[in-house]
Amino acid sequence: MQRPRNMRQHPKTTRGFEHLKFADVPEEFMDATGYSLADYSVAIGHVTHENPLRFEIFGSGVLVQKGKRCGLLTAHHCVHGPDAPEFRFGSFDGDKLVLVLKRSHLVVLPPEILVKHDLGIPTADGEPDLAFVEFLASPQLGAVRAVSSFWSLDRDFGKIATEFGQFGMPFTVIGFPGTYHQTKREGNIVRKIIKHMAFFYAIRPKGIFSARGWDYVEATNRYDQGNELPPTFHGVSGGPVWGLKIKREKQSGRLILNDFALLGIAISQIRASKKALRVRAHFIRSIYELAWLNLNGLSCKPAGKICERVSFSRPSK
Repeated sequence: MQRPRNMRQHPKTTRGFEHLKFADVPEEFMDATGYSLADYSVAIGHVTHENPLRFEIFGSGVLVQKGKRCGLLTAHHCVHGPDAPEFRFGSFDGDKLVLVLKRSHLVVLPPEILVKHDLGIPTADGEPDLAFVEFLASPQLGAVRAVSSFWSLDRDFGKIATEFGQFGMPFTVIGFPGTYHQTKREGNIVRKIIKHMAFFYAIRPKGIFSARGWDYVEATNRYDQGNELPPTFHGVSGGPVWGLKIKREKQSGRLILNDFALLGIAISQIRASKKALRVRAHFIRSIYELAWLNLNGLSCKPAGKICERVSFSRPSK
């Protein structure tokens, strides 16, 4: 896994200690921010019982803790459905979950320590779209803890919304775009090369909305302003959305990441035009509260229509 590489987005005004445009944000700050958030980010894949010597990377996720449960929060379609039709957990003859952590650490979790919780089962239009894969106590859980961190979802989501989720505030979407996945064979050794990438935005006035009781945030990518962007965001599905607080040091003038908070999970991309693509993500209340109500047998009330969208898909082999 390469060092996090961060993409410049079209200029947006951020809120915080001062107003600034992302076009003016130094690459050094973007690199440092992406590297810090890599503590929680993972690329996900699986090894099947039928073919134990081959694994495929097909999505992104974030390590979280809810109560005493630790595991992976991601898009539901990453671990169930069209993009992962053979993903089987919970039995000794099931599939192994592969996590690629920061600094190229790879941990393989056996199926008997995995419990999949359907937090948001997609309907015909593909939403909601959330799943939590719980890691039971095991040496493998200890191996993940030794390298990475788990973000607590027991925090006050109202406070997070106030401090990080308002119009104009900066945020970043992190994931592993399938466009850059490579497989290299050297004799009997097979190497997977992927890129951990962060894309920076600011919350737009129309970028936050609710549908069927779930809240969402969208980020717009422009392909006509010289931005260095992947052609699609396939593979970013399930990746975390982080709210940022940016501070400028008085003496040096350097920008530093003052604080951050998990805001959501990326679930789909929407082609708005030939020159614009929107990334949609479940937002704050969905991941801190609503998803876990569903886990306890409660459901969200319908609240409006969802516009047409296209799900992320597994990168082509």
